[in-house]
Amino acid sequence: SRLYEYYCKQAPEQPDTLEEMTPLFYAVYHGCQAGRHQEALGEVFYVRIRRGTEGYLLHNLGAFGTNLSLLANFFQSPWTSPIPSLPPGYQSWVISNSAYTLRALGRLGDAVEPQLCAEGPVKRGDWANAALAYVNLSQLRLALGNVDEAIEAARHAVDFADRTGDWRRQNSSGTTLANAIYQSGDPVEAARLFEEAERLQAVHGAPTLYSVRGYYYCDLLLSQGHTVDVLRRASATLAIGEQDNRLHDIGLAHLSLGRC
Repeated sequence: SRLYEYYCKQAPEQPDTLEEMTPLFYAVYHGCQAGRHQEALGEVFYVRIRRGTEGYLLHNLGAFGTNLSLLANFFQSPWTSPIPSLPPGYQSWVISNSAYTLRALGRLGDAVEPQLCAEGPVKRGDWANAALAYVNLSQLRLALGNVDEAIEAARHAVDFADRTGDWRRQNSSGTTLANAIYQSGDPVEAARLFEEAERLQAVHGAPTLYSVRGYYYCDLLLSQGHTVDVLRRASATLAIGEQDNRLHDIGLAHLSLGRC
């Protein structure tokens, strides 16, 4: 417990580099060893390392392996049995994020079992975590080639996101469904859903879909020969990614530009 408190003080409030963050990684480990799991997760890992919904450790630093190592501290048995003392919402969050990270690392087989825990937040009426879980489940099923199951999971995600009233979750769920439908061979319906998501986003911020959502849409547009439109979109999303220093978004924008 003393080591936890010591390491918490050895880093800036929100470090910018992995080197600066290293004391916080130690803090998470020692906090969990001291039984202070909820504090280590909520106050250090989520707020200071990940920067909340920004997902700084993943999207800006690309440290997926480090993210998974940190998450392991919150499980009795990876990746389906979190520490019982964590509140239910925290448990759902660590399961969903572990599955997401495993998929990002190419460990699709390992990601299947935790994603099957998606029903947990649904039973509790925790619509935000339910939407997140089903978005991840849809993307995993699509990666495994189970397109119909991916569409079904995405429709559930849209339903749960609508119940939250959170436009960001609605945007994420809607574009996940759009991409699954596009992969099923229906670009017309997929384009309609992408356009709907883009209109929703425009009300709250950037007029062009960006990040992975923008990449999905560009993929569809390229298949229809809309190269000039994709050049415009990818250039705009590249500027956003560089402004926010999000390696994930910068990489996807360059990939779209390269394909053009």
